[in-house]
Amino acid sequence: MTETLTPPAIAAGAGSPLALLFDIALEIGVQGQDEQCDDAKTAALDHVWSAYPDTLGKAVDEDDWSGRFAVPGIEPCAVAYLDGGWWLHHTVDGDQERDVLTLIAPCTCGVGYVDTALDGEWDLLEVLTDLRATGDRFPHSNDRPDCGSRPHLRARDDAPATATV
Repeated sequence: MTETLTPPAIAAGAGSPLALLFDIALEIGVQGQDEQCDDAKTAALDHVWSAYPDTLGKAVDEDDWSGRFAVPGIEPCAVAYLDGGWWLHHTVDGDQERDVLTLIAPCTCGVGYVDTALDGEWDLLEVLTDLRATGDRFPHSNDRPDCGSRPHLRARDDAPATATV
């Protein structure tokens, strides 16, 4: 004879293992904005200290990093301001779960910024050497405006927008 198991009609008790599991699932399943920022900052520090020990690991302190929480379509990240309009941006590629460190620096046009993903310490050193020759700015190209510079609109003015390139 086959018997079917009927679930108990009572709810899980406050101190039961099932109640504890539900509480754990609630905590783990939802990460708050503060935790996301802390985790992003920790990931950036870990990556810089392990992949760039002789350069960024010495130049960028823990206090230089600021974590940012996720927004729709964008993973949590951390940023560090270096000086002179230069920034580092760190995130983790969600699909491949690998660190992505990007250097963001001003363009020679004086309007926009150019970013380049860094692939290790030697890549960073090459980029720094190249930028030293252009006054610490990425070269602008009119053929391929890679700096993201846009025409500037003047506030409350009906004159046509002009591009500063």
